Amino acid sequence: MALISLSKVSFGYNDNNLLNAVSIAFNDNERVAIIGDNGSGKTTLLKLLVGDLSPNSGTVNKAASVYMLNQINASDSKSGGEQQMFALMRAFESNADILLLDEPTNNLDHDAKQTFFNRLNVYPNGIVIVSHDRELLGQMDKIIELHNGQLKVYGGNYDFYLEQKRIESDSMYAKYTNAQKSIARLNNTMNIAQNTRQHHEFKQQKEINTSRRSRLEANALRGKSIETEAKKRVIIQKKLDEQISIQQSLSEQMRNETIKIPVPNKPFYSKELINISNMSFAYGDKTVFKDFDFTMYGKSRVRLMGKNGSGKSTLLKIIYGELKPESGIVKIFGKIAYINQDLSVLDKNKNIVENIMEVSGCLRHDAHAIAANFGFRGDVSQQKVGILSGGELLKATLAAILGGDNQPDLLILDEPTNNLEIKSIGILEDSLNQYTGAILLVSHDEMFVRNIKTDKEILL
Repeated sequence: MALISLSKVSFGYNDNNLLNAVSIAFNDNERVAIIGDNGSGKTTLLKLLVGDLSPNSGTVNKAASVYMLNQINASDSKSGGEQQMFALMRAFESNADILLLDEPTNNLDHDAKQTFFNRLNVYPNGIVIVSHDRELLGQMDKIIELHNGQLKVYGGNYDFYLEQKRIESDSMYAKYTNAQKSIARLNNTMNIAQNTRQHHEFKQQKEINTSRRSRLEANALRGKSIETEAKKRVIIQKKLDEQISIQQSLSEQMRNETIKIPVPNKPFYSKELINISNMSFAYGDKTVFKDFDFTMYGKSRVRLMGKNGSGKSTLLKIIYGELKPESGIVKIFGKIAYINQDLSVLDKNKNIVENIMEVSGCLRHDAHAIAANFGFRGDVSQQKVGILSGGELLKATLAAILGGDNQPDLLILDEPTNNLEIKSIGILEDSLNQYTGAILLVSHDEMFVRNIKTDKEILL
């Protein structure tokens, strides 16, 4: 039974239209995920469902009790995880007819996520989530994709969604290929028509010159021939324009978001990268590490694990040099780069090319080439980093760190998939699988960890 329905709902901020006359129903006992690029309007849609926002046009009909859990953002990971679990338990205890959960697994460690999944599986009523967590998406009954103000429903979980997208992609490629063939055929037809007209004109002029036909008669025939050929060309050109339009539209939809990481002209450091011995660190009266030892070698991929507050992010900051231990020895060898949770590596007041030059140490013309390889061409490469979306900021960061020859021997990643849409996570995975240096990682995204093929886990 439909508990909440949208009928021809439109909504936008100023000139930014997020929803364009969409209609959809959300039912009881159904687990639904809303996915889409950052900024596409997913959270806005939840706020329309709960009633925090009113549509610019259309109607929202509610015949259910609704409970909404907004995103929780906390600078301290431990308190963030605790706040998230407390808020999730309150949501389940509300026993609302429909729960609306915005990024519910953010800040949760492995054990907390399993607790959440267990409660989710036994919740008797409807649930609508916004999430980029592919493990969670795999437990959904339905996926709704929000793109360019429209909703498209896929009647299955995330694996079903991926299979349908693959089928759509294959179909789109086939249509693109057919359009290319039609354009080539129509261009050839146009050329043949042009050559035929020129041949007729030459033949008519020759007949005039040899007095086989009067000039008046020849001109009449020529005019009729020109008129016929012109009509044919108009018809052919119309078909050609239609196919070119189809090709351009499909080309934009098929735009490849993958990027290519260059092979550096120097070997990566293959010996000992990190050597920590007898290291101690505390925040005030709270001891995080005491006589801690840790060693990591080049080209390995290590995942740090542990409960929220166990010191994972703290250890990364000590290794990178952002924090100093109270005692012990921390030795670092080779070049290190650090991508933190908020992607704050780049200078937001500088443009993409300037940031690539600064981080990679390359010249301007090389920075332009790197930017182009990562999809930033022409005027786009001159955009200030501060205005980029999350996905574009990720690509710019990867371009600056991995796009040149002077790549780091060790790449440190702290929850890199947090707040990234699924498409950007795929780009990140593809980039890291092309990169052949060492990786030290903190992540609660199990699918991401598997996809980048970590070879060792350290429990803190």
